[in-house]
Amino acid sequence: MTDPAETDFNPVFATEIVPRLDMLEQARRHELPRLRRRATAFAALTVAWLAALLTISIPLLWLTIVPLGAIGLFIVLQLRAPPGRDYAQALRAIVLPPLCAFAGGWRHERLDNRDIFRKGDLRVEPDWPLFSLPDWRTPIPPIVRTDISRLLALLASAQPPAYPVPPRGSKPGNSHKEPQVTK
Repeated sequence: MTDPAETDFNPVFATEIVPRLDMLEQARRHELPRLRRRATAFAALTVAWLAALLTISIPLLWLTIVPLGAIGLFIVLQLRAPPGRDYAQALRAIVLPPLCAFAGGWRHERLDNRDIFRKGDLRVEPDWPLFSLPDWRTPIPPIVRTDISRLLALLASAQPPAYPVPPRGSKPGNSHKEPQVTK
């Protein structure tokens, strides 16, 4: 981190974020072996079931092949998929409160799968997914550091809108009301 704001954020990062990131990293390290053990156990169960089908040869038992295949496919997809939204949500909960406080009182909201930062009339919406982990092996801290530096730069460069922001709950186009005529 070379930006002065990022350098000032380093003590906050070290004291408030790193200990919680380490706990999340440990949990993630245990997740992939757990998924692999589940896949291995399911494969062993499937092979044993198929061996029993071949020796017993009851045609009705062959109907279980479809559910077993579906479950196996689900487990394989879990192994091949990147870490999901749970990790991104956990990272948001760990990083964003101290980051928003450090950046000057910004407030974070998550609406319609978008991250929105507000401060008074200012509204900033990053154009990248925050804290998305590409795979199970990539360490979390470098991704978090990259997103933090991008967010600090984005929040520091936020400009007030050139037009007034309508208050919450008002509908667009209702800013000018015609006077009502009474008879």
